[in-house]
Amino acid sequence: MNMEKEQTKSATSVAPDQEDDDVLLSVKDLVVHYVLKDETVEAVNGISFTIRKGQTLGLVGETGSGKTSTALAIMNLIQSPPGVIESGDIIVNGKDMLTMTSKQLEKVRGKDVSMIFQDPMTALNPVMTVGQQIAESIMYHENLSASESLEKAVGILELVGISAARASQFPHQFSGGMKQRVVIAIALACNPQILIADEPTTALDVTIQAQVLDIIQELKEKLGTALIMITHDLGVVAKTCNIVAVMYAGRIIEYGTLEDIFNEPLHPYTEGLFNSLPTISDRRAELIPIPGLTPDPTRLPPGCAFEPRCRYAVDKCKEPCTTHTVSDTHSLMCSRYDEPGFRIEMKRGEKREEQGERVPDVSHLLRGAAGAKFLEVRKLKKYFTYKAGTIHAVDDVTFSINEGETLGLVGESGCGKTTVGRSILRLIEPTSGEVVLNGRNILAMGRRELNRARKDFQIVFQDPFSSLNPRRTVFETIAEPIKAQNIIPGATKAQIEHRVMELMSTVGLAERLINTFPHELDGGRRQRIGIARALAVEPKFIVCDEPVSALDVSIQAQILNLLKELQRTRGLTFLFVTHDLAVANHFSNDIIVMYLGQEVEKAPSDELFANPMHPYTKALLSAVLVPEAGANKERVQLRGELSAPYDPPDECRFARRCNYYTKECDKGNPPYVEITPDHWVACHCIGPDRNELELQVH
Repeated sequence: MNMEKEQTKSATSVAPDQEDDDVLLSVKDLVVHYVLKDETVEAVNGISFTIRKGQTLGLVGETGSGKTSTALAIMNLIQSPPGVIESGDIIVNGKDMLTMTSKQLEKVRGKDVSMIFQDPMTALNPVMTVGQQIAESIMYHENLSASESLEKAVGILELVGISAARASQFPHQFSGGMKQRVVIAIALACNPQILIADEPTTALDVTIQAQVLDIIQELKEKLGTALIMITHDLGVVAKTCNIVAVMYAGRIIEYGTLEDIFNEPLHPYTEGLFNSLPTISDRRAELIPIPGLTPDPTRLPPGCAFEPRCRYAVDKCKEPCTTHTVSDTHSLMCSRYDEPGFRIEMKRGEKREEQGERVPDVSHLLRGAAGAKFLEVRKLKKYFTYKAGTIHAVDDVTFSINEGETLGLVGESGCGKTTVGRSILRLIEPTSGEVVLNGRNILAMGRRELNRARKDFQIVFQDPFSSLNPRRTVFETIAEPIKAQNIIPGATKAQIEHRVMELMSTVGLAERLINTFPHELDGGRRQRIGIARALAVEPKFIVCDEPVSALDVSIQAQILNLLKELQRTRGLTFLFVTHDLAVANHFSNDIIVMYLGQEVEKAPSDELFANPMHPYTKALLSAVLVPEAGANKERVQLRGELSAPYDPPDECRFARRCNYYTKECDKGNPPYVEITPDHWVACHCIGPDRNELELQVH
């Protein structure tokens, strides 16, 4: 036991440990456990680090690595029981967080240290307006009146891209991305000295993500705020962080500057994280995920916790890890690092992966040859009528998907992507249009016929927490559609349990979680349950509504590889809704870009990314973050925010945000025309005789 403690302290001593006026946060030998009835979860195992004014620490690692538990411990928000901070010191701006009373902690939280929580749905109060929720914190910490606090709250909402008029609305009136912006506004309300951001941009589209990261960066520079960025998006780390800690099984296994980690990753696990990433420029047939699952935190091995998954593992990796200091800023836990040929072996592995199979550009050969049209959507409309007017959520959308192919649907939050998917499946009733799935008119079906047909089409929802029944275990959730659709006729309980176990293994859920409830799991595992539930009835068509947005990069790679394999072996057809353009590029045959309920551009994936034409598509692509140190380019700045399409006028809906706006843009909706083969664009400035934006930027 003493050996294990010494091992952990050595592994984390690479972080700066100076005690001076610039240090805002000091964490020493932190140990966090969750004591359950029959076992103990070792969530954090002796980590240490310090953060100074203006620094940004990126905490990266897979789900279950201890990142969120570390953040909650810093805030002293570990729920007890079952959680307990076994040992360690946490000093925030000179204050000992672990010895404070509840009253003292209330004064510190929100003012000295604040947190952006991962799940906006559960972080917001459903019976208070968003303006009131922001103002509440301001009133408490800054002693302002209710009206003064609300006025400041409105200003903060505008900072995160939400108009003042929406301050009086409730959380349920916002899309998932908009809710996340509200949570960020609450955290920033009192200008905290330390900001902990737990996956702050996971639910956001790329343009809003870029705006939010700019806001956080501006605040950090203006106030000297220290930031802990917890994320599975290495592009976000590359843009925002100057130091990086890679966590695995509750330990920091590699630590260094951004350049250390991104330019010369030394730990096999860090290497695996980078290899799992889809990128804009790389369309490998399969991603390279880290094999297996993260270790059971109730049964951590005595040696290197990564050993069972490491392709470089040897016998000595089963013994306690050795810590190596590579430089003054770079250190790692790996028993093999000092072997003369080990780095050469890793370099060879990286080279093999860089030269791995790529997807050739054969889209021109597949048009019309991949099979019959499996899904045809014609002039689909979905309007919502309120006192303020009628929202044209989906307006005259037309497309088709060939059998066995994937259509990607991208755009900002609120552009109508999710509404298209739900309207197709009649989870909400369309206003008008036609939906023909495998020769059957979905919109003409009666209720009984529709229920029987549902086993052929399923959906993976965006918000895993709200889409799962809180009273049902993982087993009951996945087993329900198997029973309801009689997938295994006359199945015994044992047969159903076996099938559930197979599905859990397929999506990367450990068997020990079979009797757990949704509230006992993190966001990534909840999303995996939703995917397993959709696959349970062996559907032919799946609407994937942000299916990997809540997953860490390795599990994301596993899920994307799984969906591709299912498509190859079962001929599945997908409508893939996502805000992650790299994922859309990797997974989709064709991509549609939507804006305020309308299609603005459609093309084969390779063509769209190589030759974007619409100004909105160009802006989206410019906002994509690249997971390379110093590689993120200047983005196209859009004017204003995405507004709700209440009774939209007969003009280009993007005109007021467009950098190429002219008076011609006010002359009705632009026609949707084919500029080059299979490349369609709706823009007054682009036509068959003018396929490049050559106008002056205004």
